[in-house]
Amino acid sequence: MERTHTKPLSDDRLRPELEAGDTVVFRGKNFTWEEIEQQVERLGFGDSYLVIATCLSGRSGDDSKIKLRPKLVSDREGGSPPGHRVIR
Repeated sequence: MERTHTKPLSDDRLRPELEAGDTVVFRGKNFTWEEIEQQVERLGFGDSYLVIATCLSGRSGDDSKIKLRPKLVSDREGGSPPGHRVIR
C-alpha cells in the first residue's frame, strides 16, 4: 500500500507503516531527505528501505517528494530502478 503524508511523522506513527512494508511518500517543504533517511535508519529499517528524493518545481515554489520504498532482492544486490536516484 502507498501512503502519502505532507508532514513529518513521529517514530511511533512511521514505524508501523515500515513494518507493514508500505511505500511511504512525503510531499512538501516541511522536511529534508536527510531527516527522513536518518529517521528510517534510527528505526532500524535502513537495510530494508530505499530513500528516493525528487525536487518538484511548481507555482508554489520548490517542493520535495521523498519516497520510502521497500527494497527488492535486486535492490539489495546493488540495483536500482531506472531513472531513480537512490540516496544512501
